[in-house]
Amino acid sequence: MDVCFCLIKTAGDYKMESYPDHKTYRRLYRRFYEGRPAEKLIKIAGLVAGKNVLDLCGGDGRLSLVVVKLGAKSVCLIDRERAMVSNKARLHSKIKVFINTVESQLEEFMERGRYFDCIFCQQAVNYWLNDNTAKLVADVLAEGGVFVFNTFNRKPPEKPMIKKYEIDGKKFLEVSWLVGDLVHHVQKREGLPCHITSFRWLSPDYLADILDTYFSVTVKKDGNTSLYRCIRK
Repeated sequence: MDVCFCLIKTAGDYKMESYPDHKTYRRLYRRFYEGRPAEKLIKIAGLVAGKNVLDLCGGDGRLSLVVVKLGAKSVCLIDRERAMVSNKARLHSKIKVFINTVESQLEEFMERGRYFDCIFCQQAVNYWLNDNTAKLVADVLAEGGVFVFNTFNRKPPEKPMIKKYEIDGKKFLEVSWLVGDLVHHVQKREGLPCHITSFRWLSPDYLADILDTYFSVTVKKDGNTSLYRCIRK
């Protein structure tokens, strides 16, 4: 798998323009999917039994399905890609799926006066979190509600960083690099098209700046990832 080939050959089957269906996503991003279980994030929030939960960028619904098993009263799952949401999550009686951007759906919840006790975002805040959306999260949190998310805590290099590895005999390639505050990432698995995406680098100082106005924040480092627990002020 040549790096230049992945970056240059972008037509047809060689590149996915958007996130793939949930089955392909799990195969393509297996290292991330299996290495960061939803239970770790849920534990940071505390008890979810009897709570109304919001799952931002919920993907196939793995976190939503876990909190339901733990006794959550209801779950709303937001994802902008319909194919990313599994039928198991879509058809569950306690999970309501919204195909929308995070910002638009949060604005709609705010206008309708919909509040949540727990809000989660696993591996996706770099796509949407800023000062405006941080305020929207606070606006739809019930008093004393908690917002929990994770994000990488090491600034990517400007020179492309290349990782090659194998899982169960399948070869994987990852390339990441930073331009300004925008991270570009190429993900490749043997037998699957490249997936190319971009998202913002959110530094710890930036996160502190946009969160401290609305939340009391505690941060726990877990290797290259930081886990944030934000209690609405």
